[in-house]
Amino acid sequence: MSKYQPLADFLHSYQGDSVQLTFQQLEQIIGDSLPPSSQTWSWWINSDIPSRPQAGQWLAAGWRRGTLQLSNQIVTFERTTVRYWWVNHKQTYRSEIEGGYVWSPKANSNGARNQTYLNLTLVRPGDIVFSYAGAEIRAIGVVTAEHQEQRKPEEFGLTGDHWSAEGWLVPIEWVVLDIPISPKAHLTAIAPLLPTKNSPLQGNGNGNQSCYLASVSVGLGLLVLKLARQGSPFSVDRLQELEDRSIENSLQTAIERDQNLSPTEREQLTRARVGQGLFRQRVQSIEKGCRLTGITDTRFLVASHIKPWKSGDNSERLDGHNGLLLAPHVDKLFDRGWMTFEDNGDVLVEKSARTVISSWGLSGVTNVGAFTKEQQKFLRYHRAEVFKGQPA
Repeated sequence: MSKYQPLADFLHSYQGDSVQLTFQQLEQIIGDSLPPSSQTWSWWINSDIPSRPQAGQWLAAGWRRGTLQLSNQIVTFERTTVRYWWVNHKQTYRSEIEGGYVWSPKANSNGARNQTYLNLTLVRPGDIVFSYAGAEIRAIGVVTAEHQEQRKPEEFGLTGDHWSAEGWLVPIEWVVLDIPISPKAHLTAIAPLLPTKNSPLQGNGNGNQSCYLASVSVGLGLLVLKLARQGSPFSVDRLQELEDRSIENSLQTAIERDQNLSPTEREQLTRARVGQGLFRQRVQSIEKGCRLTGITDTRFLVASHIKPWKSGDNSERLDGHNGLLLAPHVDKLFDRGWMTFEDNGDVLVEKSARTVISSWGLSGVTNVGAFTKEQQKFLRYHRAEVFKGQPA
């Protein structure tokens, strides 16, 4: 059993959506001392990898590490809001993947209630859906909008001709895996995590034909994502981009509806999401060009947030010190965490991105000049929360 299993048990049983703990309270929960490395940001990164068994425990319990005050030795854990679903759709796989959705009738052909059909009405934007067909998980998708009433798609043709024509459709942005996952090959790990009711798989690992869309636990969701990353890392990275976009869309909608903000404030916060408006003006007053490429013509540069727009508060979203002017290809690397900067300007690059950096002629730049104290605050967040590599 992991040393941090008691923390997972504590979070499982906790009734609220957020809990603040001192490091001393954490040590009381796990019955052991925290390691010296817990005094660093990198120890607290929300990443389920072998070198961070502590994060694996709180993530599997359905929580993520929130705010962290190292100086005061206080950490906040927040319950994750993303839910995981598993769709069995061998007959309609191609139509639904190509069309970007899942669809089901509202009831069984005899009119009986079917919870795995009703589940379509419970799915929310940002949720993750695993696509199972032909005994394999072949794609993973991010829900992009609420369910809608819609008649059976014409592209189904004669498939499901006994189904009711009235149904529900959920829009999904799918990412097809480079290497599909065979649940049977990992049944020992998957079986204990399957739901006891409306399970998408039978005990022998075969698909449950009576189950269409099943709700699955965070633990199973994280396991499938981990397996997908091992065989299809590029696909999972793309999935993360889609999930981040969904989160941003939800946040933008909330801002647009927030009557406590003036119309001007709502507009500026929305424009800041894409690096425009007041945010860009403030960044340009601090940064004069792309530090990595040397380009100073701002027509060709992106105003990029250091602490992502989705992660900051409204003040941070408009703070010019929370931004850099970057060439578009550099912005891609920085925004997705393939590279970052030390406070003194040293360039850090994730190992798998070094070939790309070299191909773009950027590998010769090892330092871009020191950053201001205000910028350093945001860079610490970027190194700890966004950067995919190991901090120096």
